[in-house]
Amino acid sequence: MIDWTRGYSARWAAYAVNVPTWADGEALSGVVSASVERDVSSEAALVESGTIELDAPVDDGFGERYVRLAMVAEQGGETERVDVCTLLCSCSSGDVDRGVDRLSLDGRSVLWPASRKVLPRGEYVPRGYDCVAWCREMLEGCLAAPVVAEGSFTLTEHYVIDLGSSVLDAVWLVLDAGGWCLQIDGDGTVHVRPRPTSPALVLDDVGARLIVPGVHHELDWSEVPNRYWATDGSVVAVAVNRDPASPTSITTRGYESDAYDSSPMLVDGEDLQGYAERMLEERSTVHDVRSYVREWWPGVTCYSVVRGTLPSIALDGDLVVERQSLECGHGIKVSEQAYREVRSWQR
Repeated sequence: MIDWTRGYSARWAAYAVNVPTWADGEALSGVVSASVERDVSSEAALVESGTIELDAPVDDGFGERYVRLAMVAEQGGETERVDVCTLLCSCSSGDVDRGVDRLSLDGRSVLWPASRKVLPRGEYVPRGYDCVAWCREMLEGCLAAPVVAEGSFTLTEHYVIDLGSSVLDAVWLVLDAGGWCLQIDGDGTVHVRPRPTSPALVLDDVGARLIVPGVHHELDWSEVPNRYWATDGSVVAVAVNRDPASPTSITTRGYESDAYDSSPMLVDGEDLQGYAERMLEERSTVHDVRSYVREWWPGVTCYSVVRGTLPSIALDGDLVVERQSLECGHGIKVSEQAYREVRSWQR
């Protein structure tokens, strides 16, 4: 097996995916370069995208197809294949020179079809229904990629999906309510699962070999409310932060900063007051961000936990990966943004 903390060489391969089996199909020769972006900072995140450059015969006609990008790493006689990503690729441009067409492939997430399909009016998640099974069914109804669901949770009230919402909008909304997430494997398999809590990467004295010197940090309390209003149309509940030790409380700031919610989603039997308090606690939780560049480590993707034990470079404690940029070349260089949650108020 490859020791990823040491140097290795890499060669790249790309395959057109055989959609019915989701296995490697035709090998695509002539891969020149590739980059991958992963990001779950926005609502209804597509999770990943990318670009691949490859050389093809003139007038080859790429069309649209799923492409799997793989790195074969070599180190001291050992080789290991890593599936980096699987994307729905199309080609909108290229450059022809001396009988070769260098194609620029635009790669979209395997979740792309779920972002394009709009749910019919009146679609809803029934009270007490297995939300994970519902999300899996919605995704399987429009994705070519395999979908794997792990565990379950329920909502205590019916939840009607807004008119015009896509499948992906609805799935993320439901998963966010339960604190769950979507993750995508390198082979394109989509996982519906609880957000991970165990580290996928430990940056200790040995793991420090992966880090390129220089860590950026940021922490912003300015948008945190100190009063949360929730109404179901007939009843109003208010949660208030007056804690003098809190940097965001009414007492500390000297003014009210309000949030108003007319579409509460109650979970696990809570009442409206409990919901308002839970939401103020959630909104009082912000991201203490670290940004850094490191070498590749397999199995680390958005929502993965990176555990740091290097306070001298501001990497200490558990961090949740939110963004990654993968530069694919002699190996994989990862520009990563991760955060820990810090809370200014709790019930």
